[in-house]
Amino acid sequence: MQTPPTQTLDVCDSSIEDAIAEACVELKNEHRMNALRTRMRAHVDVTFQASPVARVMRRDWNIVSSKLYVNALAQDYRQRIESDMIEMTWQMDDTADQVRAMPFEKLDTSWLHPRRMQVQVVHPITAAWLRSMVAMDEMYAKLICAEKAGMITLRKRHALLLPCQLSYMAFKATAMKMQLRCTDELLIQANL
Repeated sequence: MQTPPTQTLDVCDSSIEDAIAEACVELKNEHRMNALRTRMRAHVDVTFQASPVARVMRRDWNIVSSKLYVNALAQDYRQRIESDMIEMTWQMDDTADQVRAMPFEKLDTSWLHPRRMQVQVVHPITAAWLRSMVAMDEMYAKLICAEKAGMITLRKRHALLLPCQLSYMAFKATAMKMQLRCTDELLIQANL
């Protein structure tokens, strides 16, 4: 099965976005995904309404997916990745329930600029990650629109989304075998 070629557009070019309903965005680090020889590979077209979520997906999807695939080959480390994925999924579901329970009337979403991208799913964990990011996008878009309509404050939006963002950072660090360090640790390491 051949995948259609991806059209590359500058995500900041408003003249292009005004001309079409959705901007098709090419993900970074695609060469890493093409180098993987997986038993499972699915191409999924997904549209993100919220620009911040689309930017994260564009930046992170291919690099994290490829490193996750390689790191998950070790069964014990795969369990650590799955554990962080479960935590992130739970956090996103819990926050999504809170956002759905908020008394938002019909929100104006016409000013949002959706970004469409084709992602490659190379592992069952990446499929769960994609579902979580779609849920995050829905929450983010709703909260941004509510903030713009004056229904919530920026501070409230940040407070609601912070647990999701932190659990995503933990999942990403585990999937890529990176250590999260605080500022003090980095200063000590640099002898400053």
